Amino acid sequence: MLHFQGQRAARAGALARAALAGALALASCTAYEPYPVCDFSAYQSFGLDQAPPTGPALVSPVPGALQPMPLDTVNVTDRDILRKVLVQSVAARRTETETVQVSAKLVNCTDHPLQVEGRTHFYDAAQGEAEPVSAWQRLMLSPRTVTTYSERSVGADQVTSYLVELREGR
Repeated sequence: MLHFQGQRAARAGALARAALAGALALASCTAYEPYPVCDFSAYQSFGLDQAPPTGPALVSPVPGALQPMPLDTVNVTDRDILRKVLVQSVAARRTETETVQVSAKLVNCTDHPLQVEGRTHFYDAAQGEAEPVSAWQRLMLSPRTVTTYSERSVGADQVTSYLVELREGR
């Protein structure tokens, strides 16, 4: 009987040490969010207290009727994706045939797949449409991933600026 009690005490001590080691290991672990981690408050407040856009912008012929819409950027036109997708970057370049290629990196900040549609307006130096707006292009974004929207102008010389529109897929 004495031998049995000694084994029980040894087992209890081993279990206590294992439980303590497990608790210490869990306490030292830090829980991380899966990437990408999006901060919509920073994104939405960016620029609200700054001066109006200094680059090209679409402006209303009636002063104060419409806030200037910056060109050479992405405009999210759909409230349904305002807290789902962030624009990581946008850029344009002249191709080898002198057309303009616009690219925008989009981040799906959700834990589920999204359909996003984009289209591009190409403008001339007078901010008139240099060509008809492109067709809506559907993009499939897996959860918490980055994808690139890309569009090329048809014309070459007349394109001087652009505006990309984004909406949730329909």
